[in-house]
Amino acid sequence: MPAEKARNAFAAETSAPFDTIFAFNRGAFESWARNMSKLSQEMAQFMQSRLKEEAAMWEKLAGCRDASELLQCQGEFAAKTGSDYAEAAQKLSRLMLDFANNSLKPTRAPETD
Repeated sequence: MPAEKARNAFAAETSAPFDTIFAFNRGAFESWARNMSKLSQEMAQFMQSRLKEEAAMWEKLAGCRDASELLQCQGEFAAKTGSDYAEAAQKLSRLMLDFANNSLKPTRAPETD
């Protein structure tokens, strides 16, 4: 019995630091999951808008009557696509930078019982 009490006391002493670490990591994981969800939503919205733009482009191309009109439509589509992708890249980069800045803020480890 005394050996069992000593073993339980030792287990309680050694698990206390791990409880704090696990609690802190849980908070970090929850923050990461929230941020990745926001990023995924932004990417899905962008892809949805791009698919709509491509569908509209095919309809517009189908209505072209000659090669010069076709090239003009294609050029407008390429310019719009390039600007859309550049804008999306900036937005996603800002989101990732915000996530990194927020996750690197000094935080206090949560207290455990």
